[in-house]
Amino acid sequence: MVYKFVVLSDEVDDFRREIEIDAECTFLDLNNILLKTCKYKSDLMTEFYICDKFWDKEQMISMVDLNDDPKAEPTPLMDKTHIVDYISKEQAEKNAKVMFLFDTMCERCLYMEVREVTEHAHQLDPKVILEKGKAPKQEGDIDAMFKGLSDETNAMYGDEDYDLDELDMDGFQDLDDIESAGF
Repeated sequence: MVYKFVVLSDEVDDFRREIEIDAECTFLDLNNILLKTCKYKSDLMTEFYICDKFWDKEQMISMVDLNDDPKAEPTPLMDKTHIVDYISKEQAEKNAKVMFLFDTMCERCLYMEVREVTEHAHQLDPKVILEKGKAPKQEGDIDAMFKGLSDETNAMYGDEDYDLDELDMDGFQDLDDIESAGF
């Protein structure tokens, strides 16, 4: 079974990719074809999110499991997770939605939707069948994210004119008391 994904960006209006990929391929295969068609570097962290029909994230599929809680459910990994494991034929036929997070620092993504399912077909390698427009830059400008902050917001951090008596100290001990207790 082959899925045809349409890939769009909310940053670049004329960007569009269409990718055909076998449902038995892994998310790593999908990741690699996206990086290649967008001309992105492959050494940065990326993630997929399976979404509901309103683009709310439901399931993350990652390059590495960053969860350090041994009791938590392990994060599915791209290289071990087949697309069909999280996008069934029925979901695909209902235009399953996926976000591809390509810039984790600035949380920028591409929006993907299954637009066609070809049954009884197999395809060894993913194929880009349409390339239109330039992909958004891979790495966002972190400094630009902070330029828009107001003076009031900036004043909240690092303000040297605070009055120590204004702080609510209920429930806090003096640091000297903590040190003498052996902490």
